[in-house]
Amino acid sequence: MNRPREIHTGALCLALLAAAFCFWSAAGNDLGLCVTGGCALYQDATVAGVSLWWVGSGVFLLLGLLALLGAAGLGRALSALALLADTALLLLMALTAPCSNCLVVAVFFALLYRSFRKTALSRARTPQGGRSLLLAAWLVLFLVNLGAVGRSQAGVWAMTDNEDAAVRVFFSPSCPSCRDAVAALSGHVDVAFCPLAENDADVQTTARMLRLLDDGTSMIDALLKARAESPQATASLHPDMLLLRFRMLRNKAHVLSTGSQTVPFLEYRGLPSMLAQKNREREERRAAPPAQPPAPAPGQPPAQPPEHEDAHLPVEPLTAGQCGGANPCP
Repeated sequence: MNRPREIHTGALCLALLAAAFCFWSAAGNDLGLCVTGGCALYQDATVAGVSLWWVGSGVFLLLGLLALLGAAGLGRALSALALLADTALLLLMALTAPCSNCLVVAVFFALLYRSFRKTALSRARTPQGGRSLLLAAWLVLFLVNLGAVGRSQAGVWAMTDNEDAAVRVFFSPSCPSCRDAVAALSGHVDVAFCPLAENDADVQTTARMLRLLDDGTSMIDALLKARAESPQATASLHPDMLLLRFRMLRNKAHVLSTGSQTVPFLEYRGLPSMLAQKNREREERRAAPPAQPPAPAPGQPPAQPPEHEDAHLPVEPLTAGQCGGANPCP
């Protein structure tokens, strides 16, 4: 005589909660709950034209139905397929950008699979069942994405509070080219200055710069005065100095993550104005009628243009100097 199947209460509650979360995310991607770059990257992802959030809602509702019917075996099979697909998504996010909302859904998939698996093994009278390789692979990729989320939230640190800066300048106080960059951009309200340390003296100089900036000194004056001041003994284990070192280390890690090992390192949000100005000047020169060369003197051959000139090549280098990597700051 077959025993009546019991409702799998735990899995049912998990599935309903997960389905509600997916429905909430599908109904409004602009809720602001997800703050990582992967959210914008994956929010419009679809399967056969259907949003992944609606697909997730359907899968969780189906798992909830199986839990209500007590079908632990079918629930284990379906949740395993869902967790396998989610593991592939975690791998994709690890190679691109993590989505914190997707990680919440991933936790639901893992908990449901574990719950169905435990119940199915218990009913089959094999409570041990061994380790799940699928759960182990999922856990490794989940931790990788979780670490990426934490790193993305740490972000970079700027000496001035300017979250909407169009330009970010990563510089070392001991780098001559960096000082030229700071001098050129000092005073611009849409520029954020992000110091990093090439040596221990850079940390001390930055600490002095912060004190000068608090007194209303401009960025370039603070940099020059901080370098000119006599170094003062500062406890390297002081909480403020430890925090400053950590912030500057984050900035350096950001520069290195881009593949660059030199400073100054500039990040633009949009087309740099100097390039737009050069393009306008180039278009004006092309639109203007060509200047006629002066007539050659009697008996002299006409002047020939230099063969090396090419209108499509830049007439001057786009960088004026850098230090770091193989060329350390002095």
